[in-house]
Amino acid sequence: MFTRIGLAVSRHPVAVIVVWALLLAVMTGLAFQGLGAGGLFDRLASAEATTPDTDSHIVYSMTRTDGTGGESITVVVSGIDVAGDPAGAAAAASAVRGDLAGLDGVASVTDAFTTPDPASQQARALLSADGDGFVELVELDEELDDRASQAVNDRVAETARGAGADAHAVSATLISDSITGLVEKDLVRGESVSLPVALVLLVIVFGGLLAAGLPLIGAIVSILTGMGALWCLTFVIDINSFTLNVISIIGLALSIDYGLLLVSRYREEMAARLAGAEPPRGAAMGGLVWQVVVRTVATAGRTVSFSALTIACSIAGLFVMRSPVLRTIAAGAVVVTLLAVTCTLTLVPAVITLLGRRLVRPSALSRMPGVRRVLAAVGDSSSDDGVFSRLSRRVVAHPWAVMVVIVALLAVMAAPVGSLRVRSNFTEYMPADSDVRAGYEVVQDDYPALATPTISVVEQTDTAGAAGLVRDISALDRVSHVAVSDLPDHEGMVRVDVLMDVDDPVGDEAVDAVARIRAMTADHPFWVGGAAAQQTDFTNAMLDRAPWSALIIVVAVFVLLFCMTGSLVLPLKALVINSFSLVASLGATSWFFEGGHLGLPQTPGLQTFIVACLAAFGFGLAMDYEVFLLARISEYWQAGHENDEAVARGLQRSGRIITSAAAIIIAVFLGFVSGEMIAIKQIGVGLAIMVAADATLVRLLLVPATMTVLGQWNWWAPRPLAGLHARLGRQG
Repeated sequence: MFTRIGLAVSRHPVAVIVVWALLLAVMTGLAFQGLGAGGLFDRLASAEATTPDTDSHIVYSMTRTDGTGGESITVVVSGIDVAGDPAGAAAAASAVRGDLAGLDGVASVTDAFTTPDPASQQARALLSADGDGFVELVELDEELDDRASQAVNDRVAETARGAGADAHAVSATLISDSITGLVEKDLVRGESVSLPVALVLLVIVFGGLLAAGLPLIGAIVSILTGMGALWCLTFVIDINSFTLNVISIIGLALSIDYGLLLVSRYREEMAARLAGAEPPRGAAMGGLVWQVVVRTVATAGRTVSFSALTIACSIAGLFVMRSPVLRTIAAGAVVVTLLAVTCTLTLVPAVITLLGRRLVRPSALSRMPGVRRVLAAVGDSSSDDGVFSRLSRRVVAHPWAVMVVIVALLAVMAAPVGSLRVRSNFTEYMPADSDVRAGYEVVQDDYPALATPTISVVEQTDTAGAAGLVRDISALDRVSHVAVSDLPDHEGMVRVDVLMDVDDPVGDEAVDAVARIRAMTADHPFWVGGAAAQQTDFTNAMLDRAPWSALIIVVAVFVLLFCMTGSLVLPLKALVINSFSLVASLGATSWFFEGGHLGLPQTPGLQTFIVACLAAFGFGLAMDYEVFLLARISEYWQAGHENDEAVARGLQRSGRIITSAAAIIIAVFLGFVSGEMIAIKQIGVGLAIMVAADATLVRLLLVPATMTVLGQWNWWAPRPLAGLHARLGRQG
């Protein structure tokens, strides 16, 4: 099959490039223009990550639709001495109120000074508990559509900033916009750092700009096309804003990995055909390029296809999760993975076919004395003997010692997993220095009646019937305020908002309070929600579906690696080693962030959905390098070499590719750490640690050591399965 793909692409390279160019133009236009329906950034969702069919989701769904009016915006004004100068405060409020009420789309503006009784509880709720400010409650016109409501939110926020006081506007729309804006900003910053660094490293690996640009072309095309595909998906499902950063990271990583392997294999095959002679000219060179491209796609193309399928299946394990956020991230990652491998199998070979002789001609860099030595050490050309084959032979000579040392190192890295804490706090995604974050924190600290409750309870009863549960909740430790209100849109339901005096709304104290409330009894149904409850339900749902996700990954890896190697032992070994490596990397990531080491922000734990993504993507990327290594070792084994010799030669041929790719990918991942969003920093650092550990400790040392110990058993399979693999190999 891969030979046929190589033949088709090499015979019609211009047609392949034109098709990709048209697809890229269309998808880019959709992603950034949207044909009047808004671009991708306009259509991304930033809603809280609730889990369907849980208590917290029921509470979230019922409470977010309260009221019959339009959207509400809270404008919080600080620095006003309400207690010492009530007349001055009233004048200041009147001025702000007038500015806001004059905006198109604003239905009403309410504050403490417009209420019938300024001494009432309703009025006091709109004044700062410290006596240094007030809030304006802005209600928008009910008939506004989403775009018009967005525009009014922006005008209210701008008016608040120009009010002449310390004023900030807070609303669900403004919070969502701040998060989406940060995602866009971090995406641009991450790629502006990652792409130049990746290009420099690729130039070092290939010794020239032309060959180095091919993997990056594939990366850019894959990412932009994937963004267009995500735009199309927004009409079917809600795409979370984090998905965009995740697919950019994965798209860059895989495209560079696959492009690097393909271009390196092309140059290796061309060098073998030329055997030191000068490349021919004219039609002879064209025929040689055609033959080498076909051979490259048949070998390296097969390898990257197995790798992409393995990664896609690893990521597909997230589809069984109940969280929509994880499923949409999985959808985006699978799409960009398939685009990356398709681009590598078609677009990159097509460009190689047209470039022909230029890719094997020495570049100007290779003629520079200082640079020549570096290129000789880390360049992509290799023989059957070199630094990696010598490393492999040393490992072969002392396999048990190597295994003990590496396993001990991985165990040390894995130790912090025992104290790993996961968390899901939506408000932490807001930019730290934004107006909306500042306003939100002031409301939380100074306006208990308006603050987002730590816990929300919905009861199927009336206010009187809720008294018993309210009394029990009020008696809990750290509960500072409990308010009961009717749910206007849900007859026979009341809402109980619980505000706790805790530093962390999703910390241990809040989570414990959720458990205690859920254990309470009442003579009517009730549901417990809020941030801590959402975190609990998200984690429990993830753990509940984790075995099914693991089963998908295990079956996929077994099937795909068997199809590639014909062995049942190698897939089993890969699963065990990669799982251990994954746990070790999670432990190291947890240690870095919970301790705030190496200048990273100190956090109380890792975001829950980030842990799930790290597990899926990290396992997939580990399998990526496993496939790269086993593909070459398998080639030598099937050519008749002894096991140890096949391991040595396979590591020599793939070692530079793996280490070079890993170095570039680590640079790409760390480029996204330069952004502000903690979740993206965590996934960037986590994946960088996983790739670094896998490409060095595991792939270069532990795998050769275990393959030496197993010897001939590496390639064992029952006779019927061995025959099946042979038939599949002939068909492929």
